[in-house]
Amino acid sequence: MIRSTLSAVLATASVAAIGFLPASCETGGIGDPCTPEDEFNTSFSGFKVTQENIESRSFQCESRLCLVNHFQGRASCPLGQPPKDVCSGTNDTCPNSDEKCVLAGEFAAECTTATAAQDCAKYSGACNSAGFCECSSDDQCPDNYKCDVDGTKRCNQFVCHQEGNCQDPNAEGDANWKDKANGIPKDCCVPGSDLPVGVEVCGQCGDEGGRSAAKAVFCSCRCGVAEGQPQDDNFNFCDCPDGFICAEVRPNVGLGDPQLSGKYCVHAEDPIVKDEKVQVTEAALNCGVVPGWLGGGATSGGQKLECTGTK
Repeated sequence: MIRSTLSAVLATASVAAIGFLPASCETGGIGDPCTPEDEFNTSFSGFKVTQENIESRSFQCESRLCLVNHFQGRASCPLGQPPKDVCSGTNDTCPNSDEKCVLAGEFAAECTTATAAQDCAKYSGACNSAGFCECSSDDQCPDNYKCDVDGTKRCNQFVCHQEGNCQDPNAEGDANWKDKANGIPKDCCVPGSDLPVGVEVCGQCGDEGGRSAAKAVFCSCRCGVAEGQPQDDNFNFCDCPDGFICAEVRPNVGLGDPQLSGKYCVHAEDPIVKDEKVQVTEAALNCGVVPGWLGGGATSGGQKLECTGTK
């Protein structure tokens, strides 16, 4: 198992995002905006419009469930961002004079002292008392990460970032553009912080197709089992409030937690919901015009981020 260790601010945020699966779903707050826990990870490039994500332990929602219903990018970063300028440390200079080289995230493989040789095979073989594998050279780190050989012995990622140059999901108009004329958005940052995201991120889909964060990322609750599954009398399903309908979001295909499959409350006017089912094949067709970044830059390893939508 791999983890990304960020800062004390992120550690607090991550703890706040962890809870327990509720015995029942409350209908209060359905439709309220929520920020998925994945977005507190600086290496998370965003969600894909062809997939759904069900976060069942969200303290942001009264129902404890944050639903990402076929959404693209990060809810906290409306315009997305191109690949970041990678730098080697806080003393390094950046191409743009208004930016500084800052730590974006740390990376370490988890281990146990009993199985250190196996857990840390790619690393130095040392499993320390904190439970992570210590690196001893840069080649033991992911692309664009540097081993802090003389310090923490973790893999660090440094990127160029201008202080305060972060997008705000609640901003209006052109406030999230740094240079709109040249298509340069402000940086994607960890929600509630000035910590930059270190990877390329797709811009959100246009609002007209129902796939923007305002329409596709919200507090929800489980209202029924998946089609073809027996009724679960031990689960306290919710009733959807006005403006929402109960529709199958995740079919039961025999993988994952069966209590996360099934039907959830979704917006009644969502264009990809037909016959009480979310039509996955329709999701990409409803991305519409993306006002922000649509990909095209090579990321680490030469891979390109596949964004859906048009300019």
